[in-house]
Amino acid sequence: MRVTPDPVIVLHIAGAGRSGSTLFGSLLGQLGDCFDVGELGYLWDRGLRQDGRCGCGVQVRTCPVWRRILQEVFGPDGPGEEEVERLARFHRATSRGRDVASLWLRGRLQEEPSEYRAILARLIRAAASVSGRRVVVDSTKPVAYGRLLDDLPGVQLRVIHLVRDPRAVAWSWLRRKAGTGADTMRTRPVLTTAAMWNLGNLAAMGSWAGEPGRYLLVRYEDLIQDPAHWLRAAAGLAGITDPDLPLIGESTVKMSPTHTVAGNVGRHHSGEIELRLDTEWSRALPPGKRVLVECATYPLRDRYGYGRTR
Repeated sequence: MRVTPDPVIVLHIAGAGRSGSTLFGSLLGQLGDCFDVGELGYLWDRGLRQDGRCGCGVQVRTCPVWRRILQEVFGPDGPGEEEVERLARFHRATSRGRDVASLWLRGRLQEEPSEYRAILARLIRAAASVSGRRVVVDSTKPVAYGRLLDDLPGVQLRVIHLVRDPRAVAWSWLRRKAGTGADTMRTRPVLTTAAMWNLGNLAAMGSWAGEPGRYLLVRYEDLIQDPAHWLRAAAGLAGITDPDLPLIGESTVKMSPTHTVAGNVGRHHSGEIELRLDTEWSRALPPGKRVLVECATYPLRDRYGYGRTR
């Protein structure tokens, strides 16, 4: 008699970019049942095509963990260049703004090739198998990608909707952060950031907020102020009881290296790290740009508790 394997639980961190998902994913990756893969959807482009670094510091292709995962999915030689390029094109189709608009207009996404769905499902199962963890943490944020995860065989999706003050997000997108190659972090105009903040959060809320058993709304600021509470809440969403938290005191965490394939450059940091709220935006974001962001993100900003005077 054939035994059907238990489904892999995927903790998907959704929302807008620069909202702290890399940090939250890294924190969750310290829990015994969780394997943080970072922004898995960008494995093909940033991790393989651009020869990016794994969170552990070496190239993704030469990381012992990812080499085993890729071999389990593609065979002993891993994916070839043409296959990587094709898969990168498939992923780009899950992160375009027009596809999110299509989701709202038609109530569904365009059908992705069944080949891509099958490979992504096998990749997630291989990540769980090789790591020996039953929960995979994926911080690839576009909601269209999350909806794709929701339709994969052998996967049970749980969604963490991470929200950050849009003014802090706008300031983050204006700053240049050190990084090389695939880790280079782009800049973005504030109005574009505001539009993407609205779109990402509305789409995440509209897609999953009506399912409280598998949806958790977390404000980044609350996570920093009380990491123990929100780590336990996120663990509970994945069915992890009594997790061993990586906290030293109330605000310092002990971080082991992760095997993230893409994300913020902070994913390469390990050791003891103090969690502190970055409020530089309140002093450094130019007043004109601040007003633009505040006007462009109202009233959704107020819904999440980010008042104008702060």
